[in-house]
Amino acid sequence: MSMDVQEQMYLLKELEMLVSRLDIRVRYEQLTDARSGLCMLKGAAYLIIATDATMEEKLEIFRRVLSGRDLSNIYLPPAVREFLSGA
Repeated sequence: MSMDVQEQMYLLKELEMLVSRLDIRVRYEQLTDARSGLCMLKGAAYLIIATDATMEEKLEIFRRVLSGRDLSNIYLPPAVREFLSGA
C-alpha cells in the first residue's frame, strides 16, 4: 500500500490516539543501543519509538504493537482499520 506523506501523518496521529485509548503512553526518544518497542515501567505501558525512525518504521511499530489486540469494540476510521489489517 503506497501512501503519500499526508496519509502517513494522518495514520500516525490516529494510531497515537488509539494506543493512548488503550492506556499505552507513546514516547519518542533518542535511542542508541535499542530501537523501539513496548515496555512496562512502574505498572504503566510505554511505547518507546526512536526519534530517527522513518515514518514507515513508526507505522510498522504501531501495527506490530496493535496486532493481536481485540479492537472490535473501538471505532477506527476505515483507513486505520485497513492499515492494521495489512490490506
